[in-house]
Amino acid sequence: MTKPSSTAEIVQRLRARGHRGGNIAQHRAIWRLPLPMGRVVAGCALALAFSTALMLLRPWVGMAWGDEVLWWLRALALRGQFVPGSADQVGWFGLVVPVVIPEMPVPDANTPLKHGAVLVLLWWCTGWLSDAAKPLAFFVRLGVLVHGASVLFFMFWSASFTHTVAGHVASGLRQTWYLMLATPWIHLMTYYLFPFAHWQRAALTAATLLFLFVLTPLQYALHVALASMSGLILLPLLNLMFGVMLPVVGVVALYGWGMAWAAPIHGERRAR
Repeated sequence: MTKPSSTAEIVQRLRARGHRGGNIAQHRAIWRLPLPMGRVVAGCALALAFSTALMLLRPWVGMAWGDEVLWWLRALALRGQFVPGSADQVGWFGLVVPVVIPEMPVPDANTPLKHGAVLVLLWWCTGWLSDAAKPLAFFVRLGVLVHGASVLFFMFWSASFTHTVAGHVASGLRQTWYLMLATPWIHLMTYYLFPFAHWQRAALTAATLLFLFVLTPLQYALHVALASMSGLILLPLLNLMFGVMLPVVGVVALYGWGMAWAAPIHGERRAR
């Protein structure tokens, strides 16, 4: 006969069961995965290889971005000074960026009032969105708050706004370039240490770098076009919400997609 379990053992077994009688699995937040030293070394080597390739391609990336930005500005028939950048001021990790000085619209004293009226309308309209669309409403209202601060600034202190479209484009291109340089090392700490195959690690980083390479010149050409139509009042919104934050969101989204891949390697399988 089986010896009766003690009360403590019975209670311990009951604690591991859910309200329907099934076993409660360990939460994924406290899973423990083996971390072989070979995986760490391979991850470091892969990140170093990507960084070396990026540095070798740096002149070509700067030229390609500059040519595409200037092509779009000329295709949109925007007026201003649009010339390729110079390599004189570029440091070890910097990037040559084009000089973009568009003709800005004539300042209008009523522009802040017009923008303010649109912001009030947007805030009111987002209140009518359904619960399923609340994340969109929160994002729109955040943009309303950011641009509202810009409207107030330009209403009273527009003369003290020292930022320019040329500086915005140059800093934005360079910030995304630095993000590209950091991407392999971010993946090393957040992706390469998991039991994914080598080709999966390389594929995720390559796809992320390709995304940043394609997005960036289109993003800042659009910024120049919008600023040329609306003036500098739009620059804070473009910088804070649609500047480097936009590629960062894309990098995080691609990382989440990569984490969903099945990953058998060396007899291991990532727990689901």
